[in-house]
This record gives sequence, C-alpha cells and structure tokens, in this order.
Amino acid sequence: MALTVLGPFNDVINKTTTGILDAEISKKTAEVLSTFISASFEAVDDVLKTVQELTKEDSDGNGPS
Repeated sequence: MALTVLGPFNDVINKTTTGILDAEISKKTAEVLSTFISASFEAVDDVLKTVQELTKEDSDGNGPS
C-alpha cells in the first residue's frame, strides 16, 4: 500500500527501508550495543573486585592493609 501523499519520495523511501532491512542494520546495532553494555558491566565488576581486595581486613582484624 503506497502512500500517495509522499509522491516522488515513495521509491527512495522504499529502497532505503529495503536496504536497511536486508542489511539487518537494526539487529547488528543491537548486537554492538549489547556487547558494549556487557563489557562495561564486566569492567565495573573488575573495579569492584579490586576495591573489595583493597579494603579487605587483615587476618588480625586491623582493617585494610
């Protein structure tokens, strides 16, 4: 169902959306963002582990070393 309001732009819009869908741009973008977010949280976990180790009490109970 073509929208006649858009007139001469229909073909350009159709070809652009077809290209986007064929190239799976949305899916690939989601994968990149997911990887970035996962890596960011892994980095936060590493920092938290380091802070945990630095603030761990000594065996004599005197606080951080």
